[in-house]
Amino acid sequence: MTITRRGALLTGAGLMTLGMPSLLRAQGSYPNRAVTIIAPTGPGGSPDIFARVLAEPLQRRLGRPFAVELRPGAGGIVGTQYVIRAAPDGHTLLFASSSPMVVGPHLRRPVPYETPRDLVPIVQTLAGPSIIVVGREIKANTIQELVAELRANPGKFNLGSHGIGAFSHVSMELFMAETGTEMVHVPFNGGALLAQGVMQGQVHVALFDVLNGAPLVRNGYGRALAQVGERRSPIFPDVPLVSETVAPAVNSDFWLGLFAPAGTDPEIVAKLHATCSEIMAEPANQRRVFEASMLAPSLSQADFRAKVEREWQLWGKLVRDRNIAA
Repeated sequence: MTITRRGALLTGAGLMTLGMPSLLRAQGSYPNRAVTIIAPTGPGGSPDIFARVLAEPLQRRLGRPFAVELRPGAGGIVGTQYVIRAAPDGHTLLFASSSPMVVGPHLRRPVPYETPRDLVPIVQTLAGPSIIVVGREIKANTIQELVAELRANPGKFNLGSHGIGAFSHVSMELFMAETGTEMVHVPFNGGALLAQGVMQGQVHVALFDVLNGAPLVRNGYGRALAQVGERRSPIFPDVPLVSETVAPAVNSDFWLGLFAPAGTDPEIVAKLHATCSEIMAEPANQRRVFEASMLAPSLSQADFRAKVEREWQLWGKLVRDRNIAA
């Protein structure tokens, strides 16, 4: 059979078309339109602030608009579900804290989503320890003494938190479970009211992020006895970790990270991970992270995924064992 010149050209064009998707990916065609980063919180929250830290440099580096959109509600669940239902093409992303990613869904029956199944962890941008602050009514001066005081007085002292299911709540529930202590949980609607509760003596023990806990300690309203996290904060280098002292299992950071809907192309995920890691390594952003009393640890995409899966199991078991519900 004779192959005409026209037939050869058509055949060649067909082969080129078959290879086009991989060719476009190789040429870095993502993104090909504006990208929306959903922050499932109200204005001024950490996800809102640090999503914007990423958005402008992403736009500059990748050549398309990156816009931050706030979708608060149900402790972050509303915004998260919006992203889960979006097309998995990298043009709708989620920037969220650990609370709606690995804690909040377990508080509802049935669980509204499963983060390891329904989302792809792209990059952890910030993480950091929290500090256990005790009020003047507590006599203890060390975390070991606090455990002894709580064991001697079960149910006598109030544990304040940022709300049911907040990181400050579940972390201290884990602390009580691991140390054999019990306090009365008193949830507050946010950090400002919780700090006020400590100052007024309504709250005897509370877990704060370093940024908001440090002024209480500095002004004499409370004492920092220990830190909860993977490493000590440089703000409190002499305050030990709970995991170094009384409870090795209480060692989780509060963190923030970027996610995409399940099924997103791994090449897009890898491109976003590399670009965001470069952005967070810039000196200006390192200063911003330090000013927020957090850290920007370098974590591979695979390690971040493993961390999300591990903490999903950890907090899910704790919520069930402690019968915590929204």
